[in-house]
Amino acid sequence: MQAIRMRELPVFSWRLSLKWYCRLTTVTVGAIWMLIVLGGLVRVTNSGQGCGASWPMCNGHLLPNLEYHELIEWNHRLFGVLVGLLMVATCGATVLWYRRPRRLLVFALLAAFFYLAQAILGGITVLLHLDHTWVAAHMGNSMLLLGSVVLLAAFARLGPVGLNEPNRWLRGLALGTLIWTFAGLFTGSAVIGAQADLACPAWPHCADSQPLPDTFGEMVNFGHRLAVGLSDILLLGLGVVIWRYRRHDRRLMTITHFLAVLYISQVFLGAFTIWLGAPAALKGLHLALAAATWGALVIMTLLIWVGVDDSQTTGPKTDAGDKPQKAGWWRKALQGRWLPETMRMYIGLMRPQVIPLLLVPTGAAMLIAAVQHPPQSSLWSLMALTMLGGTLATGGAHTINQYLERDLDARMRRTKHRPIVSGRISPRRALVFGVGLTVVGIVQLWLTVNWLAALLALSGNLFYIVVYTMWLKRTTVQNIVIGGAAGSVPPLVGWAAVTGRIDLPAVLFFAIIFFWTPAHFWALALVRHEDYEAAGVPMLPVVKGEAATCRSILLYAVLLVGATVVPFVLQALGWLYLLAAMALGAVLVRQALKLNHHTTAVRAWRLFKFSNTYLAALYLVMVLDRLLAMN
Repeated sequence: MQAIRMRELPVFSWRLSLKWYCRLTTVTVGAIWMLIVLGGLVRVTNSGQGCGASWPMCNGHLLPNLEYHELIEWNHRLFGVLVGLLMVATCGATVLWYRRPRRLLVFALLAAFFYLAQAILGGITVLLHLDHTWVAAHMGNSMLLLGSVVLLAAFARLGPVGLNEPNRWLRGLALGTLIWTFAGLFTGSAVIGAQADLACPAWPHCADSQPLPDTFGEMVNFGHRLAVGLSDILLLGLGVVIWRYRRHDRRLMTITHFLAVLYISQVFLGAFTIWLGAPAALKGLHLALAAATWGALVIMTLLIWVGVDDSQTTGPKTDAGDKPQKAGWWRKALQGRWLPETMRMYIGLMRPQVIPLLLVPTGAAMLIAAVQHPPQSSLWSLMALTMLGGTLATGGAHTINQYLERDLDARMRRTKHRPIVSGRISPRRALVFGVGLTVVGIVQLWLTVNWLAALLALSGNLFYIVVYTMWLKRTTVQNIVIGGAAGSVPPLVGWAAVTGRIDLPAVLFFAIIFFWTPAHFWALALVRHEDYEAAGVPMLPVVKGEAATCRSILLYAVLLVGATVVPFVLQALGWLYLLAAMALGAVLVRQALKLNHHTTAVRAWRLFKFSNTYLAALYLVMVLDRLLAMN
């Protein structure tokens, strides 16, 4: 990030450093988001009058009684005061020391205005018992407050950047999407304010006997769905355009992927909220995700307007020897960069950047199984326990893998700095840590989930450690093909966790990951073939060359598309899944064909990255298909 050059003001003998100013604005963003979440919790639990008509006191007292609604409303007001103090500090620091660039002062003053408006709207809503229109205005204004502080924090870190995006229509599309998404959020606030969450009990239509709305509550609810639907189309179009013209902008692509995850989660959560009878917890989580999505969209729009920074591009270059750049902020967060160094090293042994890719099929298999075979206990607690056990077991397997491959890691550029190779963690301690994680994970699955899920997780670990790491990887060019069975176990674990058995759909999900693994991994191996050659690992690009590897990638991409059709043929999944699977498969095969036509590190890296998106999107569509089929 560029540093903001600020002139010293002689009136003051001290000033807040730029580093702490950036931290202050970031903390303020988080606090405002939390205030919005608490405000939404007040509404979804009907705690708006929990402290009575006295404001800012609570039923005439400074401290609340130990009563549910009173505590919720009091905590919301308390957090509002804390946000006020942060706003005073942020706006004061901006006015005193960081008035340049001028946009910092503008957004600080805007944030101050929206905060005052928020406090006034909240106060008069409570004192005058105003209707849902004012409640919606209160929540809508909170999004404007969040957006202004997000822009302030972003510009504080970006520095004096200019608007150098040459495509005016792209800027217009981004701004239009932002404005319309705010309208969608405002209609969501109206739904909460009017208590119309279940006015349309079906999804995506209003009701089974009445597809279109009739009453006022139904119109508010259905209008929100239409607004969100158009926002979906705009965001999808914007994502396609970004991928087409700005995919080399690392910052923009990172926030776009993050926004996509948030938005897809938001859509699923909205559907679940309706199907499960709008419980308060899901409604509160829905609002929390909405606020986070809005903040991410504001940042994405800003990055589109400021244009491309060549220093922030990612991926391999066309020059020989160039490698993909280091991981972005999300991987740093997964590795726990705020933790002590020793703890970070042990977490690094678990390879936390890989674990989410294995948990997505696990969670998807559990949701699909739960739709067809509802579990007797809470699905969400069961998912949490299964994910926890899977994370521990997988982290243990990755740690033992690094212990066994420390001789290979020492000869590879990308792995020679790992903790065991560099001597920061002794091999014996790493082995004890890996075995301990595995034992704890398997035992936890056995005790809190069921014996079959634990046995499947153990079999996946043993196959990965013994068959793949100790045998296949060092001896055969087909190592990743056979060894891919270990990475295909997670959906079996998820299905067994819910049903207590292995059914045909679980086997099909296993097969999909099995055929996905070679194309995914060989694309990465093309980029890193020099490392594998130096280590003496018989990976396909090293033994048979790039041309043979590209042909094998294309073959397995086609086989994968065929495997994804089988669940539809056997009526395990429906038309929505088939259309999405064919569309995703067409993109994957097209990229494989382009790689065969002209093999470059850039195209191989692009295929590898898309394969991650492909798998996550495919399993999310599986869940949505089953939910719609059961509605």
